[in-house]
Amino acid sequence: MGHDTNRLLLLTIIGLGIGLFCLDLHLPLGIGNGVLYGGLVILSFLLPNRKGPLITAAICSVLSMADVILSPTIEGVPLWMGVTNRLFSLTAIWLPVLFFLHQRRAEDMLQQAHDELETRVQTRTQELANLNQALVGEISERMDTERSLRASEAVLQASQRELQQSREDLRALAGQLLTAQEEDRRRISRDLHDDVNQRLAMLSMDLRRMEKNPSSDQEHFRDGIRRVSDCLTAVSDDVRQMAYRFHPSILDDLGLVKAVRRLVDDFSERTGVKSTYVHKDPASTLPTEISTCLYRITQECLSNIARHAQASQVELELICEDDAVCLSVRDNGVGFDAGKHAGVGGHLGLLSMKERVRFAKGKLDVESAPMHGTQIRGDIPFEPRAPHA
Repeated sequence: MGHDTNRLLLLTIIGLGIGLFCLDLHLPLGIGNGVLYGGLVILSFLLPNRKGPLITAAICSVLSMADVILSPTIEGVPLWMGVTNRLFSLTAIWLPVLFFLHQRRAEDMLQQAHDELETRVQTRTQELANLNQALVGEISERMDTERSLRASEAVLQASQRELQQSREDLRALAGQLLTAQEEDRRRISRDLHDDVNQRLAMLSMDLRRMEKNPSSDQEHFRDGIRRVSDCLTAVSDDVRQMAYRFHPSILDDLGLVKAVRRLVDDFSERTGVKSTYVHKDPASTLPTEISTCLYRITQECLSNIARHAQASQVELELICEDDAVCLSVRDNGVGFDAGKHAGVGGHLGLLSMKERVRFAKGKLDVESAPMHGTQIRGDIPFEPRAPHA
């Protein structure tokens, strides 16, 4: 209902109320026209103001009771009948109000129930939204967990493959080491039997012949003794060289730096390959196991270069720090595929060097490519200790 319509309705109610009041003033008290005020109350239900019916009923009640005093009376009709008539009109006025109040109360209760229902629906919707969000988060978390598990499984499988590869490498290394050990024993036995033993036997025969056939010629006798002495010296040198190949005494006597220098000089003299040796002396005494490990690695590297690399230049660095020692051997030879020879069936030398460095708690890196040379670098940490006095 528009604002103009509400104003017109209010003016209509006021005009009708004034008209009914004027009508009551000219009609006798006993005529029951006060019930017509109930129509005004019913019209007031159309007003937007919720208190409009109550105000209209109150004004109509005052006007109706004022008519008791101001209206003329009918002769012969008692006053109580007029008063009863007005009370009846009050009933007609307030009954619609009571009905209106009851309806409004029902509407308010219905609206309250509707609001509560809306609130509960909104709350439940919010709960469902939160639950859905939590469910989405849980699903995402489970997906992340599954991805992590798959990644962990892949890492575990890679680790298992690596472990299996290491086991196969160790088996191969053990088998090759046993074979190499038997070859060394066979070679030592052959050298001792075919060379040293025969030479000693020949010396023994010469000495017996000199004993059985003493010569009166002193010069001839001295030549025989000199010849036997030279042969003994040669045998002694060969035996010392044989022992040196197994454990060089220079490593114990002069240390790692000078022992490596001896290896490099012998390698250059034997092969004719130009060799460069750079070193930094240790501040403290190196542990025996580390010195032996690095010496054997240098020995193996130079041996491999001489046999396979076809190199014309070799650079060797031995840097001793306070708590670590680094050995680097680089050549400009033909190189090889480092990845291909890293697994089972790889070179015995590489496998043995890796195991030696691993046993010393160090790290060995091999960098090589066909026709691009080879670099082998070993880093071994150690606990420094004071040198012997």
